[in-house]
Amino acid sequence: MKVFTRHALVSAFAFALASPVSVYATNGMWMIGYGAKGTAMGGAGVAYPQDAMAAAYNPASMTEVGEARLDATVEFFRPPRSVTHDPSLLLGDTSERSKDDLFPIPAIGAVLSSPGTPIAMGMAVIGAGLGTNYAQSNGTFFDPTSPANPANPNLDAYNRVGVFLMQMQMLPSMAYKVSENHSVGASLVIAMQTFRAFGLESFASNQIPISGDPEHLTNKGYDWSFGWGWRAGWFGKFLDGKLNLGLNYAPRVSMQKFNRYSGLFAEHGEFDIPESITAGLAIKVTPKMNVAFDVQRIYWNDVKSIGNPGPVDTSDFNPLCPGTDPAICKLGGDLGMGFGWTNQTVYKLGFDYKYRKDLVLRAGLNYGKTPIPNDQVLFNMLAPATTEKHLTFGATYTLANKDELTLGFMHAFEKTIEGPTAFRTSGTAGPGVNAAISMSQTSFSIAYGLKF
Repeated sequence: MKVFTRHALVSAFAFALASPVSVYATNGMWMIGYGAKGTAMGGAGVAYPQDAMAAAYNPASMTEVGEARLDATVEFFRPPRSVTHDPSLLLGDTSERSKDDLFPIPAIGAVLSSPGTPIAMGMAVIGAGLGTNYAQSNGTFFDPTSPANPANPNLDAYNRVGVFLMQMQMLPSMAYKVSENHSVGASLVIAMQTFRAFGLESFASNQIPISGDPEHLTNKGYDWSFGWGWRAGWFGKFLDGKLNLGLNYAPRVSMQKFNRYSGLFAEHGEFDIPESITAGLAIKVTPKMNVAFDVQRIYWNDVKSIGNPGPVDTSDFNPLCPGTDPAICKLGGDLGMGFGWTNQTVYKLGFDYKYRKDLVLRAGLNYGKTPIPNDQVLFNMLAPATTEKHLTFGATYTLANKDELTLGFMHAFEKTIEGPTAFRTSGTAGPGVNAAISMSQTSFSIAYGLKF
């Protein structure tokens, strides 16, 4: 059984390296944590390594994993999301819910360390992303003469609207124990992402001509880009091991441009992975109980395609270009409109309790104010990353052969953002109207940890 399990997990690790991952937003477009253990503790882990996913939280902490191991997680993720308009102003339905509501999300990590040496090596594979797939692109945005309206016979190409973004980062990592209580570490970031947009034809038409390159705005299939970067971390133990501190810095990852969508994203298709920094602590409250707390800052606004504001109203359609409409201010331009996301601070709190020798229980909280301002509802109908409050639970059972089976649960409470849009439902520009975007999330995780 041990040999079979080892081969199965190694195969799963290879599969994760080679396969795209469908992931949907929690903290912005990032998952709250990586692996079932960390997620069950609210995503806290930069100062509390628990398994081979340590490289994803803080590469320096790999020296504390203590053994060679491989961990594989599958998280079954359900993020129902919807948009709503003022019924008195709609031509059609008052609300629309995105389909595609259940997604399996893998997370894989491995750590290898030799007894008596100060070096640990490892690898983690993590994902991020967002997506929507609405059943109609008519009444919510466009008038009866729009090609997206059901009354139009040329409907086939326009009967759905949405986007899909998937990002995956592979993190080959190394940690070095500089002293008994302090370690440093670094990761090479090998990143890939894919994107697709569909149903946005009206933004390329004469009716709403807001793209500087309408031939590369929508319905271009999946486009891929690749990039690389690095991460660095520090881990320290204090008070005879009762207090751990950790720090992880992840600079912006430079990605190739989405050339097929150079008329949608600012800077002609640029979509980098933003910079982040995370600091955390872990306290051994009792011999059986630990508390971990992380604070993470994510710089969404520094990536123009994410942070540039979207349309607000007709007098200030592109807030970066008031009173003018040069090419650089249209979609795809250097000052092109984006999702208007602000930078985000996320707080992660987790607890674990060793109920008995072979059973550890976990719980956690995660809070990050949504990066979407109230006046940025329109474009964020395509990316409604509204959730803020997350509650998590989990448990790990140690098997007779010392391997581990972990279960986890996460719920993100529904959050609705209401605000104006820049269009009336007739398709003509006008004063903002009330609209809303909403999302909640639930996930169940199962993980297997193999100790070599």
